[in-house]
Amino acid sequence: MRNAEVSRLFQEMAEMLEFLGDNPFRARAYRQAARVLADLQTPIEDLAQQGLEALEDIPGIGPELAAKIQEYLQSGKIAAHEELARQVPAGVLEVMRVPGVGPKTAQLLWSRLGVDSLEKLKAALESKKVLQLPRFGEKKRLHLLENLALAQSATQRRPLGSVLWRVRELLAAIRGLPQVEQAECCGSVRRYKETVGDLDFLVATRQGEKVLAQFTRLPGIADVEAVGENRATVFLEDGLQVDLKIVPPESWGSGLQYLTGSKAHSIRLRKLAQEQGLKLNEYGVWEGERQVAGRDEAGVYAALGLPLIPPPLREDWGEIEAAQAGRLPRLVELKDIRGDLQLHSTWSDGKNTLLELAQAAKELGYEYIAVTDHSHSLRIAHGVHAQKMKQRIREIRKVNEKTGAKPYVLAGAEVEILADGSLDYPDEVLEELEIVLVAIHSHFGQDQKTETRRILKALENPYVHILSHPTCRLVGQRKGIEADWEKVFSQAKSLGKAVEIDGYYDRLDLPDRLARQAGEMGVIISLGTDAHQIDHLRFMDLAVGTAQRAWLGPSQILNTKPLEELLGWLEGVRQS
Repeated sequence: MRNAEVSRLFQEMAEMLEFLGDNPFRARAYRQAARVLADLQTPIEDLAQQGLEALEDIPGIGPELAAKIQEYLQSGKIAAHEELARQVPAGVLEVMRVPGVGPKTAQLLWSRLGVDSLEKLKAALESKKVLQLPRFGEKKRLHLLENLALAQSATQRRPLGSVLWRVRELLAAIRGLPQVEQAECCGSVRRYKETVGDLDFLVATRQGEKVLAQFTRLPGIADVEAVGENRATVFLEDGLQVDLKIVPPESWGSGLQYLTGSKAHSIRLRKLAQEQGLKLNEYGVWEGERQVAGRDEAGVYAALGLPLIPPPLREDWGEIEAAQAGRLPRLVELKDIRGDLQLHSTWSDGKNTLLELAQAAKELGYEYIAVTDHSHSLRIAHGVHAQKMKQRIREIRKVNEKTGAKPYVLAGAEVEILADGSLDYPDEVLEELEIVLVAIHSHFGQDQKTETRRILKALENPYVHILSHPTCRLVGQRKGIEADWEKVFSQAKSLGKAVEIDGYYDRLDLPDRLARQAGEMGVIISLGTDAHQIDHLRFMDLAVGTAQRAWLGPSQILNTKPLEELLGWLEGVRQS
C-alpha cells in the first residue's frame, strides 16, 4: 500500500503551506486528505488502476489531489511538494510538530533565532532567548519545553493504531512464506500497548536461512540492516524498524512469551522459574538440560504453576498474583461487541452519510450504532445547530425505516462541555436525543479543581449518558487534562452513567490505567471508535485492546448489551 507515503507528503505540503502563510483553506484540504489516506484500508494503487474517478470518490479527494496521487504513483514524487520544499528551511516542519508551535511561531523562531531543528528549539528555550521574541512569556517557554519532551519521545514511538493494520499485512506475508510453520507479531503490538517502538516478529521453522532470505525481499522493505543465523533487522519505507527472530518449532511457545514481554513481566516469570529450580529463556523451560515446556505458551505458564496469562495483562500490574490466586478476569473480546457508540456523519465532520454508516455497521454484524455528531459550538467540526436537530433526528428515523432498523441507528450527539461545565445544547434539545455523550474539546489549560468541577457539573445533567474521551489527550501530541478522576468516576458510578474508551488511535482515552481504576470502582465503560469515516470502524479493535489492558470483562462494557437492554439502560439513566 502506498497510502502512508502519499499521506505523509500531503501532510508535509499542508505544513509547508501554513509556514509560508498560504491560503489556510488550501492547507486544510491537504491536511484532511492526509488523514483520510492514512486511515484508508483500500490501497490507492488499486483505486488508481480504475481511473481518476475512483480516486475522486475517496472522501476529501477532489480532482486536483487525485491527479497528484496519480503523479506520485507514476513517478515516485509530487512536483508541487518538491517546489514547496525548496522554499521552506529543512527541519522547520519538525519544529512545527511540537504542540504549541504553530506556523507563525515557527516562522518567528526561524527568522529571529535560526531555529530549524528540535535541538535548536531546546537550546533557545533553555537559554531563555525566546523571551526576546514578541508574545513569548515565561509561561509559554515552560509549556513549550514540556511539549518538546513529549514530541521527542513521540518520534521514538508511534501510536499502535497507526501501524497495526500494516503489521497485520506484513504478518500475513510472513505466514505465506513456504517454510514458515508459525508466525506472530509480538512485543508492544501483541500486548496492545498504546505506542510501539519497533516491531518484533517471531517465526517457527527448521529452515531459518531460507525464511530470512525471503523475508528481506518482501515488498515494502527499504533497507536490510543485518541478517544473522536466526535473526534479521530491516527498515520499512517510512523508517519503522522490524526485527524477525527464528526459533525451532519446539521453542515456539517460549519464544512467543519471551518476545511478547513486557520486560517486567518476563523478569517475574524467570524469578518464579528459579524458585522452582527451573530455567526459563526464549527456547524453553528447562530442568537441567531437559526441556520441560516450550512448544506452546500455555505449557510454558503451566510449567511455572500458572494459567495462561493473556498478552494485554503482561505488565507486572498484579497479573501474576491474580493468576496464582485463580482470579484472572475473563476479558472482553471483539466478538462480544454488539455496536459502536460514537460515530460521526456528514451532519458534522464525518465523511459518510447516515445510511452509509448503517450499511457498514450491518456488514460488521452490529445490532446498533450511535451517530453522535458534534454540537454547534465546535465550529471546526461543523457542529449541528440546535435548530437543525429535529431535522437530523427525522433523517435518522428514515434510515431506520429504510434498513428495517438492522442495525438500529440511535439518534445521539457528542455535546460540548463548555468552560463552566454547562452544555452546548439546552435540555429541550437533549431530551429529544436517545443517547447523549459529553466531551471537552477546548479550554484545556484550566487547573485540576476547575476541570473536575467542570466535568462533575456536566455529568449532573439528567439527560447525559456517557463522558466521552475523558482526559482529552492525543497520544504523543497532547497531555490529558488534569482532573480528580476518583471524584469523576465516583460521580459517574453514583449517577449510573458511563465513561468511554475512545478507540480512535491517537486518543485511546480513557487510557488503560484510568480505565482499570474506573472499572474497579464499578463504573460502566462504553466503547466507541469516534469514527469520522467508514474505515475508522475498525478502531473498535483498539478500544477492546485498551479495555483488555484495563482488565475489563464483558459485563463491564455497555455495548455488549443487546439492543433492548441498551435502550432500557439509556432510559433508566434519565429516570434515576
